Amino acid sequence: MAGCVLCSAIVAAPLRVVGLKSESLVDPIQLDSASPRLAWKLRAESSSDRGRSQSAYRILVASSLERLQANEGDLWDSGRVESSRSTLIAYEGQALASRQACYWKVMVWDESGRASDWSPVASWTMALLEVEDWKGSDWIGLGKDTRTSKLAEREFMFRKNPEMRRSHASPLLRKEVELPKPVKRALAYVSGVGYSEFYVNGQKMGDAVLDPGQTNYEKHTLYVTHDITESLRKGINALGIWLGSGFFGQNVAWEEDFDYGQPRARAKVFVEYEDGTVEEFGTDSSWKATTSPVVFDNVYWGETYDARLEIPDWASVGCDESLWQSAVWLEAPCPTEKLRSQLIPPIRVQRLIEPVEVKDIGGGKYVVDFGENLAGWVEIEVEQEAGDVITIVAGERMEPDGVTVNTGTSGGAPGRIQEMIYVARGDGPERWSPRFAYHGFQYIEISGLRSAPQPGQLKAALVHSDIQKTGRFESSEELLNLQYEITCRTLEANWHSIPEDCPAREKCGWLGDAHATSDISFYGYDIERFLAKFLRDIEDSLRPDARYEQVVGWGDGVPTFVAPGKRTPNWPLAIDWAVAYVILNWDLYLHTGDADVFRRHYQNIKHFVSYFESMRGPGEILPSGLGDWCPPLWDRKSAPEYMYCHPHVSGTAFYYRALQISEKMAGLFGEREYEAYCGKLAEDVKDAFNEAYLVEDAASGSLFYGSQTATVMALKFGMVPEDKIEAVVRGLVRDIEDLHAGHHAVGIHGLRHIYTVLADFGHETLAGKMLLDRTFPGPGYLADYGFTTWPERQFNWDKEPRYRNSMNHPMQGGFAAFFYEGIGGIRPVFDGAGYQTIEFRPRLMAELDWARVSKESPYGTIRSEWRRTEEGLQWVLEIPVNSEAVAYLPTGSLEAVSESGSDLENVSGIRNAEVSTDAMRPSVKLRLGSGQYSFLIED
Repeated sequence: MAGCVLCSAIVAAPLRVVGLKSESLVDPIQLDSASPRLAWKLRAESSSDRGRSQSAYRILVASSLERLQANEGDLWDSGRVESSRSTLIAYEGQALASRQACYWKVMVWDESGRASDWSPVASWTMALLEVEDWKGSDWIGLGKDTRTSKLAEREFMFRKNPEMRRSHASPLLRKEVELPKPVKRALAYVSGVGYSEFYVNGQKMGDAVLDPGQTNYEKHTLYVTHDITESLRKGINALGIWLGSGFFGQNVAWEEDFDYGQPRARAKVFVEYEDGTVEEFGTDSSWKATTSPVVFDNVYWGETYDARLEIPDWASVGCDESLWQSAVWLEAPCPTEKLRSQLIPPIRVQRLIEPVEVKDIGGGKYVVDFGENLAGWVEIEVEQEAGDVITIVAGERMEPDGVTVNTGTSGGAPGRIQEMIYVARGDGPERWSPRFAYHGFQYIEISGLRSAPQPGQLKAALVHSDIQKTGRFESSEELLNLQYEITCRTLEANWHSIPEDCPAREKCGWLGDAHATSDISFYGYDIERFLAKFLRDIEDSLRPDARYEQVVGWGDGVPTFVAPGKRTPNWPLAIDWAVAYVILNWDLYLHTGDADVFRRHYQNIKHFVSYFESMRGPGEILPSGLGDWCPPLWDRKSAPEYMYCHPHVSGTAFYYRALQISEKMAGLFGEREYEAYCGKLAEDVKDAFNEAYLVEDAASGSLFYGSQTATVMALKFGMVPEDKIEAVVRGLVRDIEDLHAGHHAVGIHGLRHIYTVLADFGHETLAGKMLLDRTFPGPGYLADYGFTTWPERQFNWDKEPRYRNSMNHPMQGGFAAFFYEGIGGIRPVFDGAGYQTIEFRPRLMAELDWARVSKESPYGTIRSEWRRTEEGLQWVLEIPVNSEAVAYLPTGSLEAVSESGSDLENVSGIRNAEVSTDAMRPSVKLRLGSGQYSFLIED
């Protein structure tokens, strides 16, 4: 049956166009691209429709809703375009101006040439595109203000830390403006660094917190767009900005070298009146400034708020400004042309969490357990006397004595514990939570209350970037479900405008952690814009290496360990962290189909290849890397059986992977000479790798690369000679089963792929056993121990509790990508990137009773659900309209497979069926059109 077309799609109703997005956003008001890219999804009227696709489209873009409703595309009428593309289609109409509103819709023609109805209307608005748009606004802040000196001195003495005397103040800025006419539309563009809140007539605009996102401020600074139309009125209006230090003002945590300066803001407000005229207002010295009740804020150490210093009407009309001073001009953190619109999802409070236990430990102190490790802050509601000081110390674990909150996992590097301090106003019920600092914690110790905390008085606020969850995993094994839940909780707790390593201690964008978790992030979340921004952060963090400055052709340099900010350590550059720049670009292309992001960074990736090529030593081996990171008992000399992969081994393997990716993308971009260069270099590296590290075990006849991680990487990246694959797989299995009692001995680089490699090469039973093993160091052991997020280090906690490292580190959860690519079998492919073509290769079908896995792709919902029944294996697939799939069914017989009770030759949507031997196992390979399928594979 190989190569035959079995059936064609059944005649069905026209397609529906839904889910319109501009630059991957729904109706954005802040686009700064001159040619925004448009996308939509397609829906069939019936779930039984199969093989549905788009053959053409027409886009209309208009300057007004009325014109669009009249089918007049005065900005752009694409006409009928013969194309199946429904994502990333660049606007090609008239040049767009700053603040211009655009309304658009689309219609499509299906595979039979039938036209759809017009889609619902969508819109986008341009941000500020020209430097001149910022004229009339300056960077402003607070000069010296003595209003709070006496109370602030008292507070510093109370905290017994003189370092805080030199911390940056948290300013309030305000300005009253008069609007003489009715307002049609008003937009405010606000850049307040480190963090800022924007107010109009006493009300905070939006529900975002910790805004804007962190960047290398000297290279790019983000601004936030607010639609303030409904908040303004004819007459006098008040504008206000509340500033915090954030990652910009880092002069007390870490070292002063990480400090960009005191908080500052630049804002521009455009008011369009109903008569068509426009008035502009900007930040300048006519604004007023004073200190806020936040007498200390540091994103690492915490926040102190003195409610006695509140100015209730500070952002309202009529506020008494007699004690305010004029705002002062401050130096711009970056040139105006480097101000960039924030396109990532903002940080928001996601939910409030009630305590699961409150324990009185004496001395007026209480320990509160919120039941899960999280990132955010504590919200309190109290009735106290004026001047009462409530102190909250946050931590991730309890000490063995059961009464002491451990602060060792969150102090250390930044030099201090996490504290939230509130000084009471004393006039009735008071509610407070920090606004410019967040922490990682499950437990708090609270003191200073006049009575024991009551239900509803204390809540933990979960705070992270508002990235939409678009994936789902569930199986018959609750332990796997728990591991997935822990992974998601850990990922989410570390998203605060960048992918962090941990939310309690470092809060840094370590690149090795980012590439370890890239795939699971793309599988489970709408992470595209977030990671595209992080790639810009890496670009802004490129730096030269003085050891090799004589080599030319590296542009701005090569990636560091950390991005963004000044936190990166002054270590020799290491490829296993720097390679994230290549892998993240690759993953973004595979999962979204967006080649433009890769193209932006392509020259820098060429510099990356050249730089590390210059470092290759004798035998073509790359002497670079930190090695596999944080394997079990990593820093314990008493555990030599857990020795990690040597840095030169993993470093050389990652260089090979970077060359593979560069070769593929060079081919995509039509650079045949560079494609051939990377391919040849990759072969040289592979040969040298095998010559140096592939060793035979004489007793077993198996082959091994010296560690589980090195062997997993070699198999995953295709570095093993074809005639030696079986022996290498035997070597890996032998090391796991015979030398490590059925356990892994890998850090984050090996852990990411070990289960997928085992399952793909015929050892699903072993992969399943390892995942479900409840003894150290398996993930089942950590879940059973009570961790609600993955800890940084893998210790045998029963024997030796070691609460000195982070307890919330997503890098240890990268393996959960296996739940999608393995158990669900959902995989993106290079030819058909962005899930236009989907590969289904489900695993563990004999080890589990059932699994339900789904994810949202650029084309729609992808679903893989299977269950073992008395009749055989039931497998339900869903392929979105305008996509196709290649599915591998676990049987070597076409006759053993039926779909909805029919033999395969009678099934619509199946375009090809054949028996295939792939990765040492027979399977039935089907090429499928879109739609839903229900297969039965008989035992």
